[in-house]
Amino acid sequence: MWTPNVSDFTKDYRVYAVDVMGQPGKSIPEEPIRNASDYVEWLAATLDELHLDRVSLVGMSYGGWLALTYAVAVPERIQKLVLLSPAASMLPIVRQFSLRGMLMVFLPTRFTVNSFMRWLGIKDDPGDSETLRAGDNIVDLIYLGLKHFRMPRGVMPTVFSDSDLRSMHVPTLLLLGDREVIYDPAIALARARRLLADFQGDLLPGSSHDMCLPSTSIGGCTRP
Repeated sequence: MWTPNVSDFTKDYRVYAVDVMGQPGKSIPEEPIRNASDYVEWLAATLDELHLDRVSLVGMSYGGWLALTYAVAVPERIQKLVLLSPAASMLPIVRQFSLRGMLMVFLPTRFTVNSFMRWLGIKDDPGDSETLRAGDNIVDLIYLGLKHFRMPRGVMPTVFSDSDLRSMHVPTLLLLGDREVIYDPAIALARARRLLADFQGDLLPGSSHDMCLPSTSIGGCTRP
């Protein structure tokens, strides 16, 4: 999902795209990820092995929750934080997300995957063949990952407390689509603006949850 944006990111930064443990990928964890603290330990170890002291961290959806989890726990290692449609974090996720997601995970067919992605906001655009190929490709990859990868019991993203958010003084950019369906984006943005000390944020017009795909936003997530 980062493919449309990596070339822009690399103009100013060295980019590391890290497999998230417990999700489809080539990385095999030595120990299971059981809670948020395990994720903090894992990411710290990953950065240590890459000899990276402080980084700019970008996360989308579940990755946004992971990025914020790490920044709250180890703020001294984060230069800048970018959160794109972070899961939970500011508000609880609506129940419809869990019901649709469980159906897709336990019954991974092209129909259930496509139905879930369309609900999130990824829709075919027959007027733009390049956009159509991008949307089809990500849906195919998700379907194949769910079909051939045994998903372990994951760590559910949770809402951060007021005190946790107030304690973090990392420069943070939060971008939410105004068509977000997993929670109310305007209320989530308002809470972040109220609690985060060094904060910028905005609602992207016409954008839904997966804003990194060309089919779900105006110009993808590099334009802001």
